[in-house]
Amino acid sequence: MTGLELSRAYWEQVAAPELQAAFPALFPRVAAGLVGNGSECFGYDDELSRDHDWGVDFFLWVLEEDRASIPALSQWKQALMSRRPPEFPRVRSRYGGSVDVMTVGGFYRSLIGTPGIPEDMLQWRQAPEGNFAMAVNGAVFQDPPGQFSAVRRGLLDYYPEDLRRKKIAARCMALAQTGQYNFTRIARRKDWVTSQIVLTKFTHEAMGLAYHLNRVFRPYYKWTWRRLGELPILGRETADLLLELAQIQGWEASALERRQQKIDKLCSALAAELRRQGLSRTEDDFLAAHGEEVQRSIRHEWLRSLPAVYE
Repeated sequence: MTGLELSRAYWEQVAAPELQAAFPALFPRVAAGLVGNGSECFGYDDELSRDHDWGVDFFLWVLEEDRASIPALSQWKQALMSRRPPEFPRVRSRYGGSVDVMTVGGFYRSLIGTPGIPEDMLQWRQAPEGNFAMAVNGAVFQDPPGQFSAVRRGLLDYYPEDLRRKKIAARCMALAQTGQYNFTRIARRKDWVTSQIVLTKFTHEAMGLAYHLNRVFRPYYKWTWRRLGELPILGRETADLLLELAQIQGWEASALERRQQKIDKLCSALAAELRRQGLSRTEDDFLAAHGEEVQRSIRHEWLRSLPAVYE
């Protein structure tokens, strides 16, 4: 079983009945789950994950008006885990995230800077995309008041469309500059270090564009490629082409040509999807042309005024 499955089982079989008995009036006002930092929250934990910050745990999220109950609930949780320890208790490392009792707003503020769904473009842009991914991963075990889940649903609706388009335009410009324009030029100069940087940046930007096209927040780099293969729109195709690109060995002319072929094939597929979604109409597969067209379609004046290369 994964850490998330083990945590849900412990909550349902042990923690929830004990919490209801200890706080009968408060129990219907408390949400619980495991969301946020950690491979188990993405469902990607394995044997290698168990050496740090892994194991059974759960958050309790209370309403703002119940903030005064946090110390008592924290004490109760510590006592429960000591008195009825799970088979795989979570041991926090020096750099691990804390799983404790928080207000709903406090939890979301700790990840995305706002206590709920961001209210304007500045708020949407202030948090790294990976933090939004952590805010909507994992599972909610119970939420009778519904406040925690309401924010979660709002975030799962993804970025506002104008911001999504701004990010798509920036990804297109970066892909055109790295893979379609600069890779072969730099490789022909035999600048192998910069060539590797270009390939890495191209890979990062291609994955980012695929996530935007799927309206899914990209997790932090450790899990970006794995999650990519699960996306319904170009996910598996993009993941496979990037894997093939990464597996090409050597810097001789034939290897460079094979890399460029993979780059061009992926860019062509991404351009086709941009057209399919009505984001651009140009038949050119050079992604800078698509980036400029997507940029012009942005209605938000301030976002549209930023250079296309900025997200």
